[in-house]
Amino acid sequence: MARFTMEQMLDELRMIFLYEADHIAMGAGEEAAERFLGTRLREEESEDEFCNLGPGRVDLSRFQISKTFERAYGFVFEPGLTNALDEEVQDLLVFMQGTPRVGGRTGSAGVTHAFMGPDGFCQTITDAAYARWKLEVVERGEFTTRELALLANMSEGAVRNAMADKDEGGLRAIPGSKPVQVEFEEAKRWLAGRRGFKPTPVRLRDDPNLRSRFGSVQTAEELGDLIRRLRVQFEPILSPSLKTWSAAEMAGWENGSFAFDAGRAAELAIGLDVDVPLFVGKAMEVSLRRDAKPEVRS
Repeated sequence: MARFTMEQMLDELRMIFLYEADHIAMGAGEEAAERFLGTRLREEESEDEFCNLGPGRVDLSRFQISKTFERAYGFVFEPGLTNALDEEVQDLLVFMQGTPRVGGRTGSAGVTHAFMGPDGFCQTITDAAYARWKLEVVERGEFTTRELALLANMSEGAVRNAMADKDEGGLRAIPGSKPVQVEFEEAKRWLAGRRGFKPTPVRLRDDPNLRSRFGSVQTAEELGDLIRRLRVQFEPILSPSLKTWSAAEMAGWENGSFAFDAGRAAELAIGLDVDVPLFVGKAMEVSLRRDAKPEVRS
């Protein structure tokens, strides 16, 4: 699939909310639509439909599904343990299935919305996230040619060609399935050999998103917050060695007041299963920033 930016996806999501506002206006009146959207159709504006206002008029912080789409974008394009989705993927499916298919109240009435097609950004992210969720989270289900194409970064035509290949490397569809589908085990086997498929790493140290988050840390407090989040979110899979740390020492690392010690930093990195040189270097950097005294000028 051709990669698009997160902002392109979010702008499309803003347009979805504008079209939803028009549907609410038709059913419950303009005031109800304005309450939903948090913005008004001002009398001095020539537009008489919300969908003509443009995405800049939508505040996505009003809508919790926007955060789910942001996480799904990373889950699809940069899969990692720290941005994995679980049951939230069902929210994406229901949300997209419930968006208006045709639009507006006057000039755009009867027009099919571009975001409802298979090439829509939000629809693509939803379908790809659902496919990856089946493959790597619940590890069951059947897969359509579209889902396999999204996972393998191929065209659906290339997937169908693989199904026609009778060699060992070919893809075996479920006999008689309509539409054509592939069982979980076969999809997993076939995808493992696709160059375009990006599996989710199984270790935190291999998570590219986590490396990026460590790289962006600027203060000891930010580092401590990241440490705390990792301990809470991934406690079941972290090293038992962390349990030998005193509550006071761990609290120092988590609130940013720790006294830097390269050896202890390395032990903590190993316990958290993160890249040791990256963690130790970042801990030293932020502790030096914290402890540096301002220059006194006479």
